[in-house]
Amino acid sequence: MVYDILENPTLKDVERFVQEYGNSRVILLHLNCRVDYDGRAKSVLDYGDRILMLKPDGSVLVHSREKREPVNWQPPGSVLSVFLREGNLVIKSLRRRPKEVLTVTSSKVYVALACECSDGENFTLWFSEAEMVDKVFDNPELIEDGFKPLKREVSTPFGSVDLIGLDKSGNPVVLEFKRATAQLQAVSQLKRYVDYFTTNTQKVRGIIVAPGITPSALRLLRKYGLEFVRLDPRS
Repeated sequence: MVYDILENPTLKDVERFVQEYGNSRVILLHLNCRVDYDGRAKSVLDYGDRILMLKPDGSVLVHSREKREPVNWQPPGSVLSVFLREGNLVIKSLRRRPKEVLTVTSSKVYVALACECSDGENFTLWFSEAEMVDKVFDNPELIEDGFKPLKREVSTPFGSVDLIGLDKSGNPVVLEFKRATAQLQAVSQLKRYVDYFTTNTQKVRGIIVAPGITPSALRLLRKYGLEFVRLDPRS
């Protein structure tokens, strides 16, 4: 069976579930919980409905309903224990060096899911930003008519510019490539590059090249007078 699921389980059932699958499967718990952290600092996350992810390598992640990053986490190599105490389910993760303890306390688990996640032996990154630059070198019209690519990986004090070229009017163009949706950070990065190359006598254009861009990043891009070109690396 590639997965096992418990709906509205008792806390005792969840304890046995985690003990059975904790070393072999990825476990997801939808639960109401409190999270206490004690280590390089101390923190308390009061009771709320969250997703708790337990991985066989010892990783522990606590996710709330918003944002990409977990609100609490423990790295691989942490030691997991689970037990019942005073009518609550307690899941404790111990990291030895440096010593950090993450304690999740729950009186209600809505769903428990244990999944078999099998990875291939090799990880291949398809459609890298470098491949996108290569594609533009071979097909400069993907940026705009008359665009002429000149040089890639141009060093600046703020990092390496992916590509520099000229538009049909001879104006320098700085291009920043992203293989995923461009975020605010990409806009700020491009702005630093454009400012670095801009002089009193030379107009420099800046373009983000990506398969998409967030609304907030697009607003900031327009505020700075910069541009966006959509390019899906898979196409």
